[in-house]
Amino acid sequence: MLNTQYIRYSFDAMQFSVGEVRDLIKAWIAISLAFAIATLGFGQISTLGLPLLIRAFAIYSLTVGVAFIAHEVLGHKFLAQRFHLFAEFRADDFFLILSILLSFTGFVFAAPGAVVIGGVTRIDTYGKVAAGGAVVNIFLALAFSFLSNAGVSLVLPLYGGNAIDLVSTSYQINSWLALFNLLPLGILDGTKVLAWDRKVWAVLITVSALLVFGII
Repeated sequence: MLNTQYIRYSFDAMQFSVGEVRDLIKAWIAISLAFAIATLGFGQISTLGLPLLIRAFAIYSLTVGVAFIAHEVLGHKFLAQRFHLFAEFRADDFFLILSILLSFTGFVFAAPGAVVIGGVTRIDTYGKVAAGGAVVNIFLALAFSFLSNAGVSLVLPLYGGNAIDLVSTSYQINSWLALFNLLPLGILDGTKVLAWDRKVWAVLITVSALLVFGII
């Protein structure tokens, strides 16, 4: 009998296992749902019902969800596999459930999982792979910033007179995601980038901060 756990999907430079695709989808759904619940609040959800939650979930899957997938896949995974390293995303089920439960308090604890990397023996390689996620988010933030400043918007209604602009929201989320991950704390990417090259880390975190505060 064929064991589909070990079937791999190949897309040019990247390969994905069935388990990895499952974990990416699971994490995408959980983090998007958590942001939707935290933004709306339990009161609005209980009053306006499931259709509102579904609408908010769709909006945040296109903003938060896409930023997260880009960070993990186009950043960490792509670069790691370019260095011929083993790299697969693994979701953390405990923290996925915790993030959804905490979102009912209005707080999002976003720790959906991480790309597991094997075969790294050089600190510069590890630092470059760690920087990849933030670099992707920075480029996305710059692109959305350009579109927003050019007057481009894609506004989706939420409830009543409230609506969310996908362009400006994507700019904000990618900016914050880059800055947060570049903090040199614990297991965050910033610790690995700083250990590799202080100048690269300084440039990346400065650009991220400028984006977050709307200076560029």
